[in-house]
Amino acid sequence: MKTSARRCPMDKELAGFGWYIKRIDNALAREACRNVQSHNLTMQQSHLLFVLSDAENHTRTLKELESIFGCAQSTLAGLVTRLEKKGLVEGFTDPRDRRIKHVRLTESGAEMRQTCHKDILQSEKRMSAGMTEEEKQLFLQCLQKVYENLKDDMDETEHCHNNYHNNEGKE
Repeated sequence: MKTSARRCPMDKELAGFGWYIKRIDNALAREACRNVQSHNLTMQQSHLLFVLSDAENHTRTLKELESIFGCAQSTLAGLVTRLEKKGLVEGFTDPRDRRIKHVRLTESGAEMRQTCHKDILQSEKRMSAGMTEEEKQLFLQCLQKVYENLKDDMDETEHCHNNYHNNEGKE
C-alpha cells in the first residue's frame, strides 16, 4: 500500500475541528502564496494594497501603516519602496508637516488589488464547490461562531505572533 509522506496518520474519525481547520488554513495559505507570487508580490505587499484600498482616498500615513502591520518603520519603508518600484503605490510628504509621510494606492495598485481579490473569490468558490447556498450560509455562520468564541484569545496570540516574527533574526 502506497502512503504519502505528507499524510497524517490520524484516523479521520478521530480528527476534531482543529485538525481540519489547521489543514484548511495550510491549504489556503499555500494557495494564497502561489496566487500573489504569480503577480510578483509577497503576502505583505498584497495585504498593503488591500489596506490602502479600504482607506479614505486610498491613502494612509506611514505611522498608521506601522500600527496596522505591527512592524518597525524601517520594515514598512522597505515594503513601500518595493511597491513604489512596481508602480503600485506612491509615497509623498504631507504639505503641512514635512515629517509626515503618506502612502497612496496608484491606479495600477488598485487594478492589482482587484486581481488579488478575484483570486480570493476563486479560492472561496473552489473551497465551497459542491455546497448548496444553504450549506454555504450555515458553514459561514458556524465559522463566525467559532471566531466569536476564540476572538479574545486570537487577539493576544496575533500580538505574540507579530512580535515573534518582527524579532526574527535580531538575536
